[in-house]
Amino acid sequence: MPAPEALVITDPVLRACLDDGPPDIGSLWELCMLFEFDREAVADGIAAWLGDPAGQRVLDCACGSGFPALQLVRRGYDVTCTDGSELMLRHFRRNAKDAGLAVEPSLLLWSELPRRHAGEFDVVINRGGGNYKYAGAWEQEKLPDRGAMAEAIGQWVRCVRPGGRFYVDIASDSDAGGADSWETEHPPMLVGEHRVELTERIAVDRARGVRSWESRLVVDGTAHEFRRLSHSITSEELVQILRDCGLVDIRLTEVAGEHYDIYTAIRP
Repeated sequence: MPAPEALVITDPVLRACLDDGPPDIGSLWELCMLFEFDREAVADGIAAWLGDPAGQRVLDCACGSGFPALQLVRRGYDVTCTDGSELMLRHFRRNAKDAGLAVEPSLLLWSELPRRHAGEFDVVINRGGGNYKYAGAWEQEKLPDRGAMAEAIGQWVRCVRPGGRFYVDIASDSDAGGADSWETEHPPMLVGEHRVELTERIAVDRARGVRSWESRLVVDGTAHEFRRLSHSITSEELVQILRDCGLVDIRLTEVAGEHYDIYTAIRP
């Protein structure tokens, strides 16, 4: 049987990512975002929620490789970018340079944020399908206590000024129809000179509240395997954490371009 025809991808972010050496978890993240989101549409949706950029200070507290922070900067927003992974920030710096944006992110663990930025921001954003579920676990195969999620969110909330807004997301509870595991085989791609194939498998142990994300990324015929463990969390649990942080006006908010569930709130 002939190999399936590959999608031709002209995205300069992905090409630079794959030209930069052997793929890592940041490369995988970039490729997953390609299939899941239209970056510009998501940034437009977030900008519509944010409103006029004049006078607003925004913190992206888990900026990763730069989406959507760099898109928001290009739209005129004053965005401070932090992340606890130097590997992800290496991708961020390359993407910022390629976009012609003079944005320098800070390497900060979530626990360090309040000491640096307590009460500073009009808006704090944590976007990425519930990054908090990786609290204390992104770089290792051992999960901390589930309380780490609430602790991380509480640290971000402390960076919101009184009266400011908080934006956080979660993968929809209806994803994959409530199945305990599912596999996605993405269409093969041609990114510049690179042929790329990607398969993802998600498994959720609901009794233990544990989620695993396993990926097989084949670039130019060489396979690379990735695995990340995280907590599994429901929207009801997330809303309760936001209440416990003292936030008010907690609501499920429609944001154009997103397929995550977005919750927004105000720090009184």
